[in-house]
Amino acid sequence: MKFVDKTNANRFFIVLVALHFHTGPQTLKQNFVYNRTMRDDNMTNLLHNESRQNQNYSSRHEDYEEEDWAPRFIAKYDLPGVFMAFVIVLVNSLVFILVTKKRSLRTPTNFFLIGLAASDLLNGLITLPLSITCNIFQEAGPCFASIYIWMFTSFVTLSHILAVTADRFIAIMCSLRYPLIMTKQRSYIALAFVWLSSLFVSLMQLWWLRPDSYDPQGEDQPEEQKKEKAFFTACVVLYLVIPVLFMAVAYLMILREVRRQIRREYQNVPATATSTESEQRQWRRRDGKATFIFLVMFFTHVACWLPFFLIKFQEIFNSFFLPVWTQYLFGYLRFASSILNPCLYIFGKHDFRKAWEMPCTLSRQRNREKSELVSMMMNSQV
Repeated sequence: MKFVDKTNANRFFIVLVALHFHTGPQTLKQNFVYNRTMRDDNMTNLLHNESRQNQNYSSRHEDYEEEDWAPRFIAKYDLPGVFMAFVIVLVNSLVFILVTKKRSLRTPTNFFLIGLAASDLLNGLITLPLSITCNIFQEAGPCFASIYIWMFTSFVTLSHILAVTADRFIAIMCSLRYPLIMTKQRSYIALAFVWLSSLFVSLMQLWWLRPDSYDPQGEDQPEEQKKEKAFFTACVVLYLVIPVLFMAVAYLMILREVRRQIRREYQNVPATATSTESEQRQWRRRDGKATFIFLVMFFTHVACWLPFFLIKFQEIFNSFFLPVWTQYLFGYLRFASSILNPCLYIFGKHDFRKAWEMPCTLSRQRNREKSELVSMMMNSQV
């Protein structure tokens, strides 16, 4: 019996040990797998949540870009362009009306201003409407045409500003020989050169940019990008760097000559009773007015055109990012010169201002005469 009991006890012990070694490692393995599965599930949930956050951010960013750049009419971006186009046409049309009615305005100097008004008028009639149409519809026709019209009007406007600066430089630095140097025939030749050279430079892009293969929303090929960068660099040098340097030097020399002439005229006035404080204030006022006009012309050119070239630099080289509203602001700022230019010489130039004030003076006189006639009739009836 004892032998049987001992054997049974040993068997029971062996069974317990077997059960321990059989179930223990399996349970540990199951626990390890379970814990690892839980950690993987947690990591998967974290990655899923992060992916959802990234998708939400990406969708919001895409919605922002789609809201800004979708081919449709956006009032906050397109209405300012429509308003500017209307003002440009209105102000520059006034220049042609004054020149048509006043033959005294048809001088060689004013021919350059008339050409400048014509280029500014093209901006209001063609360039701005085409640019707005391209932004709204994103079609190849308007966008392709807007590129060439934009470049042509830009070059011809800058060339006219340079021609006006050169004309003023000759008129002040060589005042005695100016009528012999700047004749009507030479002014016509200069205007023809301005328009033809601007047209030739703007059409150079046809060598690599074709209307049949143009896609407003597509990307340029590497060869096209290389040619575009070279063309843009040449335009920056020819139509920004050189003109700014030339106008800076020219206006500095003009200001020095104007101040020298004013001082000489002031010194020729005898220091007697005729040289009163009012006359001194008048000389200082002339000096300040001349300085102000030349500085306004120079800084208007730089302030309105430098952002335009900055936008083109960003489009071609993709070296930095500009917000949408900044791109629209810089684009419209370039057209501000088409409004400021006619205002400067209509209200600042003596002959234009006189031609503008004469109809207003006649109208006021007629109204005054009518009011006096009505008052006389009323008094006679009383």
